[in-house]
Amino acid sequence: MRAPKAAVATLMIASILAAPTAVLADTPQSLSAKIGGKPFESDDDGILYLMPTKSTLNLMAATKGASAYPPPKTPIDRLAIMCKNFDAKPVKYAAKDFGGHGCEVKFVQGVSKTPMGEPQAEYRIAPGNNVLEITSVKGKVIEGKFAFELVEVKTKAKLSITDGTFKAEDRQK
Repeated sequence: MRAPKAAVATLMIASILAAPTAVLADTPQSLSAKIGGKPFESDDDGILYLMPTKSTLNLMAATKGASAYPPPKTPIDRLAIMCKNFDAKPVKYAAKDFGGHGCEVKFVQGVSKTPMGEPQAEYRIAPGNNVLEITSVKGKVIEGKFAFELVEVKTKAKLSITDGTFKAEDRQK
């Protein structure tokens, strides 16, 4: 009978030690924009920001509620922004910095619910009024604003992302 008690005690200790890691996230995250003129919003659980590794910024956001269980019945969209040459301080990336020059943006509309399934549409950065401004960097928290011109990879349809703002925290240990 000692083995089960030891296992229960070990499990209780592990859960007590693991609990504070969820509390370490001090900053509520947010991201919003108008995509094709329609509101897009992500929530705290739908945002992933990774501190620069080899000076690369990675910011990803999914439709609000996408991380919930069960997920929403409405289609889930995902926005991903990656920029090279980010030194963890305020900076403004202008049109010349996008595409093969350092910043990439991808918007996937209607992510497939089946593994390896096709989304409704997939957009990539296109020449235009592209801007990403990191307005504040405080420790592991960044804030900024953005606007992008995108093009659908198959149909070449254009899509504008405007009025974008975000606040994100690197929650890696």
